[in-house]
Amino acid sequence: MANPWEFLDGWARENVHATVFDDKGTADQLAFQCREAAKAAGIHEASVVKAAGGNLESFMLDRLNEAVNAEVERLVAKDKS
Repeated sequence: MANPWEFLDGWARENVHATVFDDKGTADQLAFQCREAAKAAGIHEASVVKAAGGNLESFMLDRLNEAVNAEVERLVAKDKS
């Protein structure tokens, strides 16, 4: 069985993209998709949730917000150059 944290981190890097800040609907969708992908990879849902700190939806929301912040910083830096 794959390491749940490595799976979660890799899945998030590939699938979480900037939308809008605090996009809870997308976070819920991503959490659902991640659970399904974990099952397909033979990883127990509870292991992925534990790797996410106990709440997969909150983990995805945090990652979405990080992606939005990174995109804003990228755009601001681009405007300054």
